Amino acid sequence: MIKTDVQKSVFRILSDTIKSDNIITVDELDRLEEACDKFSISDQAKEDSYAITLGMAVETLSRQGERIRKNVMQAMQEIALKDGECSRAESLIIMAIEMACENNGAKVMSFESGDRPLLTAQLLYIEDQPAKTTLLDTAFAELSGIVRMCGMELTYIPRIARHFREYENGRHGDLKRVLKLVSPLSSESDLDNSIAAIEGMTTRYFYTNVLRGKLGMNMEIDRPSWVLRLPDSVVSGTGYANFLCIPVENDIRLQLLDLIARLNSRLSSYSITVNDGRSKEQSFLYSGFYKVLLDTMTIRKIDKWNIHIRLYGDSVEQFRYSDGQRIRKCVMTIRKGFEEYPIPLSGRDVAFYLLILCASASNEKGVDFHDESMRKLTEKRYAELYRHVSRRDTDLPQVWFPESRIPMRSRVAKAINESVIARQSSLQDIYLPKETRRGLLSVQLEPGRVFIDSGPGSKPLAESDLFRSFCASSHHG
Repeated sequence: MIKTDVQKSVFRILSDTIKSDNIITVDELDRLEEACDKFSISDQAKEDSYAITLGMAVETLSRQGERIRKNVMQAMQEIALKDGECSRAESLIIMAIEMACENNGAKVMSFESGDRPLLTAQLLYIEDQPAKTTLLDTAFAELSGIVRMCGMELTYIPRIARHFREYENGRHGDLKRVLKLVSPLSSESDLDNSIAAIEGMTTRYFYTNVLRGKLGMNMEIDRPSWVLRLPDSVVSGTGYANFLCIPVENDIRLQLLDLIARLNSRLSSYSITVNDGRSKEQSFLYSGFYKVLLDTMTIRKIDKWNIHIRLYGDSVEQFRYSDGQRIRKCVMTIRKGFEEYPIPLSGRDVAFYLLILCASASNEKGVDFHDESMRKLTEKRYAELYRHVSRRDTDLPQVWFPESRIPMRSRVAKAINESVIARQSSLQDIYLPKETRRGLLSVQLEPGRVFIDSGPGSKPLAESDLFRSFCASSHHG
């Protein structure tokens, strides 16, 4: 019998294949049941599969042996053909999982959909390094024609930026008028900044500031890559957008021909119209990828990273992570959806940060280290918080004096500034302990973004027993 994590991953993949074309037939359900019997998928694994993303499922499958991978691919193809034809959506998802399981660098990635209309029928080129001249610069028309053969639009950011520059030069001021209509609340300087960013946009800027920044897609690449949209999924009631990311090979022309052959080899007959992204008239085109780019560049990104702090207890496990050399543990993490990353701090530093978080969320609005009347209570609160995150009752550290407090604050700030928050969030300052006036330390982070896990499950800080105990304490407690 295959392991439980593999069972739920296989069921997620097969069920997403069935739902990908928005048509579910009895024949497909029959084939799914047969596959469940073949892979010994339990009812519990089926239920658990709805809590994992397609990206997580494919990553698990890619680590399995060749036999299991081949059997899953065969089951997917049999399910796709049960209704008499293989749709474009089914062909896309089968091709994506096939490439990801070849372990040549291709990955399936899943992100909360939100309001991201990015990529519908586009094949997008991205990179994280300064741009170099490629075949996309010298033979774009030919490559675009190849990609059109499978009904997709080849999207190359420098070319789009040039289109915007050409349009603005020919019809000065019209781009700003469009942006003002799209985002009526934007100031003149915001509009000017958006225009400058759009007209000078590079593939690296788009990857770093648009995909990872404004859209919050935690996409990690170490070389130029192709990105295309796959059918969406629903995970625990939340919509997720799925993407296939493929490293660009040296022979771009040959790679694109192989990609098109893979996709079209399974497709039943179909016809599709591809938008070339430019109007034949002089009027400005606000549609397709151009519309998406304009909409995206005028939004203000709101980050949703949450702080999670685990208290020691019989039902709570520390977060485990690898530092590249060995497995380590920590009690404080940042989390968004299924993404979770460590904030590697000692118990005394986490207790210090938790002290500031609790005080900031209370009526006290922070900890006043210059108010000597608060010294005894602050030390008492800190000691209690330290016990919760370290399970130690002896050799309790102190927090009141600058020689203890200042290094703690520095280590907390360093850990946060080196975390994913700082790399991806435009709001990282709200996570840092700041001196709002002399001696008063506070954190601007809303209490609803801080979660305390004391088992079973986690609660928002304001609803936790820890916070209620903090607020109940007094000078006389």
